[in-house]
Amino acid sequence: MGWEPTAEQKQAYEERGYFTVPNVVPRQAAAEMLGVIKNAILTPETDEIMTDADPMDPMNDDSPQARAVRFRKLSKFNQRNPLIWHNAHCGKPVLEIARYFLGDDILLKYDSCFLKPARSGSATPWHQDNGLWRDGDIEPFNFWMALDPATIENGCLQMIPGSYKTEIVPHVLYEDSIHGELPKERVEEMIDTYGVEHIELEPGSIIVWHSSAWHYSPPNASEKGRIAIAGVFSSPDIVENGRSGDVGYKWLMKDGEVMTDFPAKEYTMKRQTFYQAEPWQKISRAAG
Repeated sequence: MGWEPTAEQKQAYEERGYFTVPNVVPRQAAAEMLGVIKNAILTPETDEIMTDADPMDPMNDDSPQARAVRFRKLSKFNQRNPLIWHNAHCGKPVLEIARYFLGDDILLKYDSCFLKPARSGSATPWHQDNGLWRDGDIEPFNFWMALDPATIENGCLQMIPGSYKTEIVPHVLYEDSIHGELPKERVEEMIDTYGVEHIELEPGSIIVWHSSAWHYSPPNASEKGRIAIAGVFSSPDIVENGRSGDVGYKWLMKDGEVMTDFPAKEYTMKRQTFYQAEPWQKISRAAG
C-alpha cells in the first residue's frame, strides 16, 4: 500500500490547501544536496551550469563572496544534478506522496532551487502558482523542501489558509515586480480575513500545496541564509486534457515504477495546440 496522508494532513489540505510532511529525506541527504548547490553557486560559470540562474544582482564580480549572495533562483538545476534528482524529485519518498494525488504516471513540470542569502535574500511576492503559469492547470502536485532550517527569521514561506478556494486571480506587474504577483489590495483583504501562517521546516521536510494557494516569502535580514528546492509534478492525463504548453516534461514514474534514468526521459506531447498567455498588466504600486 502506498503513502497515505494522516487525518491531520488530510484536514489541513481540505481546509487550508496545504500540509507539511516531516523528514521526507534524511538530514544527511538534505546536507549533501545543499552542498551540491553551494558548490555550484561558488563555481565560475565555465560549463553553463548556471544558465537558468536568476541573479539578484547581475554584477560581474566572480569572487566567492559575490557569488554566494548573488542568486535568488536556479531553474531546471535539480534535473541536471543526479544527487538532487535521485534523492528528491525522482526519489521514491517524494514520488509516493505525489502518487497519492496524481496516480501511477507522473511527469516533472518544473523544478527549482530557491536561495535567500543572509542579510540580502530578496522577497518572492504573493502569488498563486497557476496564476504565474496562466495555463489553467489546478491539479499538479507542488512541493517545497527545506535544505537549511526554514524559519520566520530567515524568510520562510507564508501561506494564507483557505486561499486556494478563490479563483485564479489575474496577476499584475508593479514597477519593482520580479514576476507577476497578486494585486496588493486583494492580498490585504485576504490577510485581513484569513490571516497568514508561517511555514517553518527542518531540513528534509516538505510542504505540499494546492496550485491555487496564495503564498509568499519575505526578505532575509537574518545572519543565516536558507536554501530550498521545489518541484511541480503533473501527469499525462492532465497535460493532454489541459491547455498547458510543452514545457519539456520529464518522466518520473510510469505504471507505478520510478523512472531512474538520468538524464530523465522526455515525455512526448500528443496534443498540438497550446495556450498562449497574455502579458501581465503593468500598474503602479501606488495605484494598486
